[in-house]
Amino acid sequence: MMHRRPLLDLPRLVMRRAILVGLLAVVLAVVVGLHRAQDAIDDEVEAALTLAAIVARLGTATSIDDVQALAALRALQADGRPRHLELTLHTADGQLLLSPPAEPTASALLDGLARLHRRLLPASDKRSVSWPVARPSGPPWTATLHASSEGERREALADLVGIFVVLLAGIAGLLLVMRWNMRQAFAPLTALLDAIGGIERQALEPVRRLPTMPIRELESIATALRHLAAGLALAEDRRRLLSQKVLTLQEDERTRLARELHDEFGQRLTALRVDAAWLARQVADRPDLLGVVQGMSARCAEVQHDIRQMLVDLRPFGPIGGDAGSPDVLPLERLCTMLDALVQSWRDTRAATTFTLVLDMAPADMAMELPLDLALTIYRISQEALTNAARHAQARHIALQLRLQHAPDGPDCGWLHWSVRDDGIGLAGAAAALQRGNGLGGMQERVWAQSGEWQVLDGDHAPLDAHRPGLLLRACLPLNPSAGSTAPP
Repeated sequence: MMHRRPLLDLPRLVMRRAILVGLLAVVLAVVVGLHRAQDAIDDEVEAALTLAAIVARLGTATSIDDVQALAALRALQADGRPRHLELTLHTADGQLLLSPPAEPTASALLDGLARLHRRLLPASDKRSVSWPVARPSGPPWTATLHASSEGERREALADLVGIFVVLLAGIAGLLLVMRWNMRQAFAPLTALLDAIGGIERQALEPVRRLPTMPIRELESIATALRHLAAGLALAEDRRRLLSQKVLTLQEDERTRLARELHDEFGQRLTALRVDAAWLARQVADRPDLLGVVQGMSARCAEVQHDIRQMLVDLRPFGPIGGDAGSPDVLPLERLCTMLDALVQSWRDTRAATTFTLVLDMAPADMAMELPLDLALTIYRISQEALTNAARHAQARHIALQLRLQHAPDGPDCGWLHWSVRDDGIGLAGAAAALQRGNGLGGMQERVWAQSGEWQVLDGDHAPLDAHRPGLLLRACLPLNPSAGSTAPP
């Protein structure tokens, strides 16, 4: 079964006023043509009467003297001239008594067109009719009527110019109306292009703001974009949920490993240190053996310190639940304390590198409770960023900044702006690094799982050192994604 193609609104809307302008141009051409035809008829009648008057005057010139006859003929030529004819009057010896009047001066455009036409299409030799005019005293005169194409040429060119002007006016009006129609018809395309650009930027808000399109074809496109945005939003929600589950499983595994390290190695190392202390007392009188035993005890202490540091890395906030006893939140003050301890640990191990922590928030904000997964995200990406900058970027200055921005939606809404800036060697393959599941890719995945925005920029954005490219990592995380605060204003 064949399906009929749907009728399109756009051609009808675009051509509707254009057809009206075309009809108006046709009507204007007809009116101008009729006006020119009436002028031509009047000119023909006037020229015919003038010719009749000249012939009649020539017939009566046989009974009056030469001066009166010539004066009467010149007066007739001054009042009007015959169309397509020129009258000359000669004496018997060839002296010119009466010549045709000069062509009336027209516009510069018409004169130029007439000269061009004469050059391109010159007229044939003039044909003429002559007859004698008897005189009361003396030999007869010779009257001659010469055929002339100049008047007809000018009239035809004037008609052509008029038609050309009407045609230009019609075309200009048609183009203006079609331009206005197109602008009106395609004005909603701006919103559609913004929506498409939003999809490319993975920002679906412009698609959700799409209004109802006034044209069926554009509304079909808008509907398809809405369906696409809905599908992308659903896929993004599912992927974000999957990322959160993966990260949760990762943290659970780290918690299990921390528990195993604490329960197994901690107790055994403690027992080993106790045994070393007992053995040291037993060999107190043997300096050669006492030094070995004390060295064993010191090694045990170092291993215990390393395990304690590993426990901090695996479970930075200690028992889940924080100081307030809630299982899902952590005070902002404790997060800042942990970040300060993290930065201080790098200061202790990298004396040649300057580490800076900037906390841009009011003292009253320190009591704010953050979701535990958000606090953990901030800590983990800070861990990774400081490690990369210190070990791989050859940076001499590293700055970690955390800024709190409140939203007008409520006290629990707002954004945490996180950034790490260094003056290292920079990163040439940022796009490739983001594709990997660790390092920058892992940080991006954590930020994205919290409905945040992630940027990797070169050091030209507020560089720490004008002579080194550096790198700037930036994240914006909503305090409450469920409230809709997914992007700062």
